[in-house]
Amino acid sequence: MSVRSPSPPPPTEPHAPRRRWFPTSVKLALGCLVVLLASAGATAVFVLEQVHTVVQDLKVSVPLSVSRKALAHDYYGGPETLLFIGDDTRSVYKYYNAFVPNLANEMLLVRIDPSKPYISMLSLPRELWVPITEPNGVTITNRLNSAYTYGTTTLLQTIKQVTGLSVNHVIATTFTQFENAINKLGCVYDTIDERYYNLNNGAPGTDYQSINLQPGYQCLTGSEAEQFVSYRHTDTSQIRDARDQSFLLAVKKQYGPQLAGNIGKFEQIFGQTVQTDPGLRSQTEILNLANLLITAAGLRVRQVPFQTSPLPSGDLTASPQQIQQSVNSFLNGGSAPPTKQTAAVARQVGRRGALAHLPLTPTLATNVAAEKAATGGIPFTAEFPTVQDLAGSGAYTVSPQCTTQVQTCVRDYLIHAPGGKAYPIYTEVFSNGQLGQFYDVQGTTWVNAPLFADPNQTVQVGKRTYYLYYDGSQLSTVAWQQYGAMYWVHNTLTDAVGNGELLAIAEQTVPISGVVNAGGAARGKKGKATPNLRAVAVPTLTTPTTKLSTVETVGSIGGVVALAALPLLLFGVVRRRRQLRRLRAELRELDDRQAYLLAATAATRDSWAEIVGPPTPGPPVHPRPGPPVYPRPGPPVYPPPRSLAHASAGSPVHASAGSPVHASAGSPVYAPAGVAARPPLAAPTRPAPGGNSSPPTEPHPGLDSSPPARPPADVEDGTPPPATAAARRRIRV
Repeated sequence: MSVRSPSPPPPTEPHAPRRRWFPTSVKLALGCLVVLLASAGATAVFVLEQVHTVVQDLKVSVPLSVSRKALAHDYYGGPETLLFIGDDTRSVYKYYNAFVPNLANEMLLVRIDPSKPYISMLSLPRELWVPITEPNGVTITNRLNSAYTYGTTTLLQTIKQVTGLSVNHVIATTFTQFENAINKLGCVYDTIDERYYNLNNGAPGTDYQSINLQPGYQCLTGSEAEQFVSYRHTDTSQIRDARDQSFLLAVKKQYGPQLAGNIGKFEQIFGQTVQTDPGLRSQTEILNLANLLITAAGLRVRQVPFQTSPLPSGDLTASPQQIQQSVNSFLNGGSAPPTKQTAAVARQVGRRGALAHLPLTPTLATNVAAEKAATGGIPFTAEFPTVQDLAGSGAYTVSPQCTTQVQTCVRDYLIHAPGGKAYPIYTEVFSNGQLGQFYDVQGTTWVNAPLFADPNQTVQVGKRTYYLYYDGSQLSTVAWQQYGAMYWVHNTLTDAVGNGELLAIAEQTVPISGVVNAGGAARGKKGKATPNLRAVAVPTLTTPTTKLSTVETVGSIGGVVALAALPLLLFGVVRRRRQLRRLRAELRELDDRQAYLLAATAATRDSWAEIVGPPTPGPPVHPRPGPPVYPRPGPPVYPPPRSLAHASAGSPVHASAGSPVHASAGSPVYAPAGVAARPPLAAPTRPAPGGNSSPPTEPHPGLDSSPPARPPADVEDGTPPPATAAARRRIRV
């Protein structure tokens, strides 16, 4: 018989590559999305809590009585127009003998549009004569501010009728509330452009608000700020509106960066010092406005003048064309600061003989003497311009002291920083010849004042670097740092001095009495007055460092930690992903090996069966006869439950070949295949009384007299059924 080698196992099908439902990049993106959603959820909870706080703070004051139909509906992310009203209502009329109704001393429209790169401010002239429809339906012609006497709804309807502008929300404050708000803030750093003075002593020409303000950059208290923004008696309505806007810009520049770290403080001040329309008592509308303010936080503010014509009485009027031009500029006008044009102007000014083409004249000798007399004790280098504005027909003189009778003067004083430290500072006020138009030249050793934050443009001219600040397309301030101090030229309230003229004045501002070192001693001679403006490069924006609040510091640290932990997290995710790939590859290899071994085992078994052949049958096995089995007497046996496999009466008893089988009387006994089953034993009988030889039999107690059940199929086939442990114990008994 030849031996064949086992056939090789059948080839196994390769495992199909498992489909990856989420690649690594998708999982990383989902993880980042989860983190962002968690952060957004926390931020949303914080924002909603702050909105709820604002609503509660606003409930401190009584809301304005405004018809909802007079206000335009707003929506999330859309532009909004706000109306700020300066309420002229006064509980004590200390400046007037007659009754003063509640007039709108200031009406400022603020337009915030996320699609525009700026925030527009438009002051509506209070002296503008317009048609006003009274609540009883009668139409009169009067000043615009008088519409407020009939209520906020009438004022809104009048503005809508005259300009076509719809207002979303109204915010009003009185003089007293305004003063309280500034005092709670601390103070506001702003430039007083001239010497303001009036003493209401009952004399003719003084029967208006008393005012006493010195010129220069300074910290204004609540009373001083109220005097500055409400003054309107020696200039025009446009100048007064420009003062209001200038002050609001100063507030935004100083306190805007501090809003996030002191939001609770600002909420309380806002809620206690203003009145709003009922719409701003709703969390939804406050959330819409808050989202708009956050979106516009980095936008610059532009002042839009309202085009008017003067009347002989001193009031104002406006033609439909002037109104349309003002409204169009408010909604759609404005552009980025003209940095390239400013550079071109600077190149033209730097040419020889360029000063002759500008409205400038050499500084008057009397003004130079006043400068030297006023700044002799300044402990740092004082610089003054060698040219001044021609002011139409001639230059204006400057007084060496700022008395109550002059507007243009020179003064030196101290300015206190928020921490209380005092810095020396000086200012010189010049007039450009127009009513209410004054520009200033100043210097101080406080180089980090709020005024110098966030310049719009930096320009290198000679050895100086100029920091330019724009108001729309006009320069409002030109500053530079030299000799350890900051110097600057501040434009008029309406930016009446042109860009080239303002740059030329800054270039011609030099030390007038020699350079002074830090100790106050002179170490040089008078600077040259030769114009030296050179070509200007394209501007580069610089952002000075500002002191962070506690919340901002913690947030910055958290952001740095998060950024540092992100690469580690990504590294761990990638490493884990590689480990999973390696484990999956090993598992697939083990599966392939197992399949191969199973196939080889099956093939070897088949080959061995072919070699060995079928098994040879052995001799027949006969059962060995055993001794007879008799029932063992014992106590009564009761049948167990059917679920247990006890060998009770009527249940089959299985036994192996050759083993004695004990069974109760009357119970069938099943033997394995090839073993003869013995008949069941009959129950013992007793002779019946009367000599009957065949009395009826009685089953033994505990034995079932019913006929035996049919054996299972496996017993009929000769295969013994499996005996449970309980059955085996019963058999042994």
